[in-house]
Amino acid sequence: MGLNNITELLKRNPLFCGLDEDGLQKVKGIAAHHSFKKGHILFSQGDGSHGLYLVINGKIKIFRLSPNGQEYVMRIVGPGETIAEAAVFSGKTYPASAEALEDSRLYYFNKPEFLSLLRESPQLALNMMTGLSLLLRELAQQVEDLSLKEVSARLARFLIEESRKISPIPVDGLKIPLEMKKNLLAGRLGTIGETLSRTLSKMKQKEIIDIHKDIIIIRSFQALKEIAEGLKL
Repeated sequence: MGLNNITELLKRNPLFCGLDEDGLQKVKGIAAHHSFKKGHILFSQGDGSHGLYLVINGKIKIFRLSPNGQEYVMRIVGPGETIAEAAVFSGKTYPASAEALEDSRLYYFNKPEFLSLLRESPQLALNMMTGLSLLLRELAQQVEDLSLKEVSARLARFLIEESRKISPIPVDGLKIPLEMKKNLLAGRLGTIGETLSRTLSKMKQKEIIDIHKDIIIIRSFQALKEIAEGLKL
């Protein structure tokens, strides 16, 4: 990715949007370029917090491990998205781990330098507060889903959210490419692969979805919405 494209990547990221050219140059001035191979651990849950990342290309898995060793996938982060924003403010350690799912390139922002830049840029500080509030809402929804909702409801909500990334007004027949393997999706939904497979099969049998390799076709958005709201599958 060339320099101009990286500038466009920064402009599209919610954290950096609205910055003028001088502000963008300052951001790029403190950014260090890193390349990670598939399987590399960027940081582990409990490690000292030293900065945040912006993904240029590739995919990064953000996950936590329960005391019994079960993995819960919090997010899959792709190009243009940031990692570990909250850790810059929230304390001394990272609350989750990050692993490269494929060969990836990222910008790294050292914590002291980034905080210094925040003090100089009201727009960047405002963007950061907005981003953290949205992240907090997303995590609160995940906690509610995991504690109160069945796997079918979690899956239905996930499919609805993914569909809205493709079309603001979802319609029946919409095709959703699954960008993560089933074991990762199971971890994202707080379940195991066998349970996820059974739930997908049941949705297919009831003609709510169809499945073709790595693509899920929505047959009934109304049914998905009802399941997401608590109707038993």
